[in-house]
Amino acid sequence: MSTEPEPENSETTDSTDRSDKSARYRAGRKKRTGWRRVFNWKVFGFTVLGMFLLFAGAIGLAFAMIDVPEPNDFSTSEATIVYWDDGQTELGRFSAENREIVGIEEMPETLQQAVVAAEDRSFYENSGFSLTGMARAGWDALRGSSSAGGGSTITQQYVKNYYLTQDRSYTRKLRELVISVKIDADVDKDQILADYLNTIWFGRATYGVQTASRSYFGVDVADLDLAQSAALAAILRSPTLYDPTLGPENAERFAQRFQYVIDGMVTTGAIDQATADATVPPEVLPEQQVNRYGGPNGYLLMMVRKELIAMGYDEQEIETGGLRITTSFNAQAQAAAVQAIEQERPTEDADGVHIGLAAVRPGDGGVVAVYGGPDAVEQSYNDAVDAIPQAGSTVKPFVLAAGLEDGYSLRSRFWGNSPFDPPELGPPVNNQGNEDYGRSVTLERAMERSINTAFVDLAMEMGPDKVVNALVRAGFPDDEQLQANLNPRVAIGIGGVSALNMANSYATLASQGLHADTYTVRQIVDRDGAVAYEHQPAAERVFEEDVTADVTYALTETVDNGTAEAAQDLDRPVAAKTGTHDDLTAWFSGYTPQLAASVVYFRGDGTDSLDGVGGMDHFSGGAYPGRTWTTFMQAAMEGLPEEDFPEAANIREENDTGGNGNGNGNGNDRPEQNDDDNGDEGGNEATRPPSDEDGETPPPTDETGGDETGGTEAGTETGGDETGGTETGGTETGGTETGETETGGVETGETETGGTDTGTDTGTEIGTEIGTETGTEIGTETGTETGAETGTPNPDARAGQAVVVLLGAGALAAGGLSRRRR
Repeated sequence: MSTEPEPENSETTDSTDRSDKSARYRAGRKKRTGWRRVFNWKVFGFTVLGMFLLFAGAIGLAFAMIDVPEPNDFSTSEATIVYWDDGQTELGRFSAENREIVGIEEMPETLQQAVVAAEDRSFYENSGFSLTGMARAGWDALRGSSSAGGGSTITQQYVKNYYLTQDRSYTRKLRELVISVKIDADVDKDQILADYLNTIWFGRATYGVQTASRSYFGVDVADLDLAQSAALAAILRSPTLYDPTLGPENAERFAQRFQYVIDGMVTTGAIDQATADATVPPEVLPEQQVNRYGGPNGYLLMMVRKELIAMGYDEQEIETGGLRITTSFNAQAQAAAVQAIEQERPTEDADGVHIGLAAVRPGDGGVVAVYGGPDAVEQSYNDAVDAIPQAGSTVKPFVLAAGLEDGYSLRSRFWGNSPFDPPELGPPVNNQGNEDYGRSVTLERAMERSINTAFVDLAMEMGPDKVVNALVRAGFPDDEQLQANLNPRVAIGIGGVSALNMANSYATLASQGLHADTYTVRQIVDRDGAVAYEHQPAAERVFEEDVTADVTYALTETVDNGTAEAAQDLDRPVAAKTGTHDDLTAWFSGYTPQLAASVVYFRGDGTDSLDGVGGMDHFSGGAYPGRTWTTFMQAAMEGLPEEDFPEAANIREENDTGGNGNGNGNGNDRPEQNDDDNGDEGGNEATRPPSDEDGETPPPTDETGGDETGGTEAGTETGGDETGGTETGGTETGGTETGETETGGVETGETETGGTDTGTDTGTEIGTEIGTETGTEIGTETGTETGAETGTPNPDARAGQAVVVLLGAGALAAGGLSRRRR
């Protein structure tokens, strides 16, 4: 048996052969030296590829995950602008950021081109970012300096301001890049540019080109010229460095930057070289740092803000909502208010004196003007709105209105002497200066001379609750202070009221009994231009027209013949009333058919005496307050047509049905004094005057009436000088009246001398004044005038009575004379 060798394992043989070959290859290859030992092209290639794919994936993921957010609150913040009543002239504004958004159509083409030349010359070609800009920014970062062009595109800056925040982080930069590309793809370039120019900061606390244009050049953005446009484009890069008004270094940088912008406009083809050479930097206005609440007009803005909050607007809406508010304030009237007080306010011994002024449009309630103090920043307390000084005699027109509603008339008579001290009153009431005017004075005269005792007497007769009710209906606040004064002294203004509420109450009289609540906000337009609110006047009738007609007549008499004569200088139909409370407050309030206003002076908190102010021993409402009121009304009403008041209604008496010897006819006990002490008129003359049916017409309507001749009525009514027109007319013939001599001032109008009662009742009065005062009065005048006055007819007058009767009948047939209308 033969033996054969075993065949070798093929796998082992192949492996050995490969090993030998590999060893021979390695032995024959040159070894790497230097950098070749660590660098491998294949490795590099794969690394670059991997990084590119990773970056592309990250970008894709970022685009997928990052959405365009809602605009941030800051970017959409817009100032609320407040206008005067014309809806166009700006009064002031409320703003967290002083920004006013405008459309691209209001931005001049030169401004758009200048900004593109300054900030992003490839704006209309790039896709929201610029690789060259980014490279330039990186190079600037390495050098530690900045170039003129910057690194971010306009779109990127817009995205940062409009959608993102100002923080410096890589995350924010990535989001900015992604959103910029998306915005560029979806939003028109003009819209991007407009939004950018409305959000960018321009320094001086201004955001956006509209407020910047006004701050730097005093014009709206639409009115910018080429040089001004280039200047704003230069400044916006860094306002603190390029505002030329901040110093010489800034001025130099501004000039260089301005030239860069102009050259850029040539480069982009916006202007030619000749235009560029002819364009020089414009004059830039210095910053006007004004507190928005500074000065007297600051009070107006405070009132508007308070009313907006009361309407339901919150602080954020007011500060950032971009509202457009048209107010009731009139620029001419407000300027008149400030000027009047600056011109008329006293200077001697006037420390601590406060002046409040308010004016209201009758029948509407719109507040036309308010002076609350010299500066709302230094003194936030509004002297015309927040202060409630005691009203004094300015409440008397509303006491008269209550009396007229209760059946009395202007001819009703009440106690005129001082003091007035019936037991049920408590402490006595005195007239100003403790003056006596007679035991029996008409309400008309009581208004003219502001006789306290007569109005307290009236309030006692009809009840103080009727006075309070009339005050509240007119416009006084129905507060605890008013209710706490529910006694007859409420008729002389012992309660407090603001000048604004006083003016609105007088506006109720001016509008013939229609009351409207005051307001300052007339219209609100939202940021989209839609009308969000429109004030609708809602006047309510609170007094009948005949009542206010007679009150107005009495107040015109107060101007012509009484304490409010300062208003005569207005030289148009006007009704007014003065008022003081002790020596603590001094008022002057009044109205024309178109405007009602009230002025009040007080010192400190209203508890310090005004005596001595302006060198006056007694500081009265007819002096400084009257002149202030008249000066204001003259300027405020300049250019307005003259309007007349309605005719007096001549409401007749219904309550004077009996006599008690005190001129009231109510049977109540009144102060009894010896005739030798005062010589006042009383007796039964004060019984109910005849009605129109009896033949008596209303009080005279002219300053001239008829002479009254009748029984001997000794004495002159005690009181101050009452000056007015001489009333002439028929002759009053009656019984001989004898009595003690009445001493005091002369009442011009009804001059009573000896046995002859001469006066101004137009017509002939005989006896009980039966007839018409504007024609012939016939009757028998009887009664005892607090002493030995008797109603014995004069036998010598019998023959003339028949003639008088005939004359009276003729006058009645002719219809009489109409009462003079003021």
